[in-house]
Amino acid sequence: MKLYLEWINEFVDISDKSPQELSNSLSLSGTEVAGIEYPWSYVQGAVVGKIKSARPHPMSDRLLVTRVDAGVRELTIVTADLTVKEGETVGVLPEGSALSGTKIENKEFLGVLSEGMFLSLEELELEDKSQTIMRLEQGKPGESVIELLGLDSAAIEVELTANRGDCLSVVGMARELGAIYERKVERPCADDSIPVGDDGLLKVTLKDEGCTRYTALLMSDVTICGSPLWMKRRLVAAGLRPINNVVDITNFMMLETGHPIHAFDVDRIGSTEIVVRSARNGEKLELLDGKVVQLDSNDMLITNGETPLALAGVMGGEDSGIYSSTRKVLLEVAVFDPVRIRKTSRKLGISTDSSYRFERGIDYEDSIYVIRRLADLMERFSGASVASKIVDAGGTAPVKVIDLREEFVTDRLGGVVPSEKIGAILESLGFKTERTDFGWKVTPPAFRSYDTRQEIDLVEEIGRIYGYDKIENVLPRVLPISGGVPEFLKRQKRVKDLMVANGFDEIVTYSFINPDEFDKLGTDPKHVALLNPLSMDMAVMRPSLVYNLLSAASYNYRRQNRDIKLFEIASVFNPEREQSETTALGFVATGRENPLDYSDKRILDFFTFKGVIDELCSLYGLDPVYNPLTISWLEKGKAVSVDVDGRKIGFFGAVDISAADTLYEIKSGEVYVAELNISIIESLMKGFSGAKKISPFPRVFRDLSFLVPGSIAYGELEELIRRTLDGTSFEEIRVSDLYRGKGIEPGYKSITVTLGFESFDKTLTDDEINTLIELVLRETEKIGVKLRG
Repeated sequence: MKLYLEWINEFVDISDKSPQELSNSLSLSGTEVAGIEYPWSYVQGAVVGKIKSARPHPMSDRLLVTRVDAGVRELTIVTADLTVKEGETVGVLPEGSALSGTKIENKEFLGVLSEGMFLSLEELELEDKSQTIMRLEQGKPGESVIELLGLDSAAIEVELTANRGDCLSVVGMARELGAIYERKVERPCADDSIPVGDDGLLKVTLKDEGCTRYTALLMSDVTICGSPLWMKRRLVAAGLRPINNVVDITNFMMLETGHPIHAFDVDRIGSTEIVVRSARNGEKLELLDGKVVQLDSNDMLITNGETPLALAGVMGGEDSGIYSSTRKVLLEVAVFDPVRIRKTSRKLGISTDSSYRFERGIDYEDSIYVIRRLADLMERFSGASVASKIVDAGGTAPVKVIDLREEFVTDRLGGVVPSEKIGAILESLGFKTERTDFGWKVTPPAFRSYDTRQEIDLVEEIGRIYGYDKIENVLPRVLPISGGVPEFLKRQKRVKDLMVANGFDEIVTYSFINPDEFDKLGTDPKHVALLNPLSMDMAVMRPSLVYNLLSAASYNYRRQNRDIKLFEIASVFNPEREQSETTALGFVATGRENPLDYSDKRILDFFTFKGVIDELCSLYGLDPVYNPLTISWLEKGKAVSVDVDGRKIGFFGAVDISAADTLYEIKSGEVYVAELNISIIESLMKGFSGAKKISPFPRVFRDLSFLVPGSIAYGELEELIRRTLDGTSFEEIRVSDLYRGKGIEPGYKSITVTLGFESFDKTLTDDEINTLIELVLRETEKIGVKLRG
């Protein structure tokens, strides 16, 4: 929002403050200042001129040659405005001045040298298209046009937070500056003689609770023309384009009071009855900008009883606007539910000055003042007459009284604000205060009821106006937290260290994803959808880390990083689980095992991931079992579920080659991805350890080569051996070799495993080991597994 200081100065005297001083004060009070500008600084060197003579150009009947007194000297200026007459006072850009960065130079027109040009309102952006040059009612030759017209005042651009809708007006910012500088704020008087009541000439019916107050008034004998120069000047400085006197007055009042206003052409809407209702599903409305919108029951309409006239709080309809033929106007000053307006605006993708203010909440108590002030301006600048009483439908909302304890203020602000200052600051901001034994009873004004609801909100107001810069900086005392860092977070840190030690890089991604990611992999998981997402890219909570991991891998691969190892530990969301939010570890990899070692030619494969998962599970004292798994987007035969004690804790496998190529543009080598549920692993943990205790006695190893039927997975064989040797000196099992081919019976595969044995009490003997081996052989024979000869 742009604050034109000349306008602000009408409400509070800040004439002794420079724009920089005002900017600094606003910044310290919590209002962010984006910059200071002079709206007409692009006009340089423009002066007042007096027409001494005007005669036709000797070579053209479409041009005039004028002599102009510009103060220092007389100029010859050629113009196409044939209405210029001797004795008129005009604006002149003499040779050497500048307009929008272009230097004005002498120019010859059909043999006559023109020593400058005349100014029009178009050059000053005070009207769209000027038919004639600008005439001035006063001014001495040579005097600055910019100073004469009051175009030399600065504008401060401020950026307001969403909760400060009360500052989206001249009076709102004047109130802020009045509080900062302890100066009185006065707003213009309104015509109190216009009565409020029902004279039967105007009827308003509210059928939607989203409209809490609707104030209306009829004006007749309206004349549509241009607005006075001072009004145009203020609109342009605030960033709005002047249109005509009626539209300009409504915009002017919106900027002044912060209250959006609409004016209806009574003859065009065909009624003096207003009905505010919910839109019907599928109902359409053509807006003032020509856009046709389709509405539903969540949207509000202003109607004449049946026909929609405007989209409440957002924009008027095409058939209800103000035109040059308008003679009778219905003025609207309404209050709408901020949430409803915001939803409509976001859904339709339409943001206007009106919706921007309604979304942030407006003053619901000033409607009568606003419409009376509006009527006063209409009478003065359009020749209109009041044609009805003011109809005021609806009512005002109750305001909550807040108990403010003086002790609370002292505690939060360090006791630097004097007691007598507290009440004065709040009252300068429009709050009503009543002294009590413990502090004050504070009633927020209607324009602050949206964001001031708690005691701490009042403390913030006191602190920012008094000045946080006056509060001494004291470092807070930091007391040690009992218990320190939770153990599960320490364990997660160890897991991260493990992943980094294995060459993986940690990434952090959003918890939201685009549901189109499901279609990429042909999945349809249960997920949590957001009711009001910022965009489709953040429409659902991620049910798995896989989607973000594959996207990150694709992003890196497309930027020539072909050796990828990424992991993330973060929350995933599933509405069907008992605990909808759980912690997961996901990792993805492709390329070389160790790209920094040129002698290491290994490529990442299935067993790379199995090794990482084995190592991770060992941290938690768990023995994982791997079972074949079928997932549509993983390579068949290269995907497994990871189970512990009969519960699935995750999965891993190779991404289908065609999916990796076409969907993620990873065109070389296999891409492996894994996801483990850390929450489940935590619940199954048998003892977390970072290091293993080693026996002082030697370990014993035995290699066994088995002929295993093709129908039996290695996981079944390992589980059988572990179960058979449970409770003995058996310590570990690992695969040493896998072979199919010559010398192996059809339908079989050769698997060589190494069994490790360990005792913490003694040295194991061969007889003890052999007894255990015989036990293993007997049990494996029962499922058709034979010892290879």
